[in-house]
Amino acid sequence: MSSLKRKNFLVDEQALKKAKRILRAKTESDAVRQAISLVAFRKAAMRGYDRAAGRFPDIRVE
Repeated sequence: MSSLKRKNFLVDEQALKKAKRILRAKTESDAVRQAISLVAFRKAAMRGYDRAAGRFPDIRVE
């Protein structure tokens, strides 16, 4: 795992509980980390699908 950085932000409590349950996370922090990782994974996967379909050239935009 990469380095962790402390953050302070507001989160919808019901959404966090739902994410924690769905992701089977032991802690709220773990649920947030997993959710963020899933967003990054989804972006990479969609970029791969788009390249395979010839929709976009292989350009990295971070």
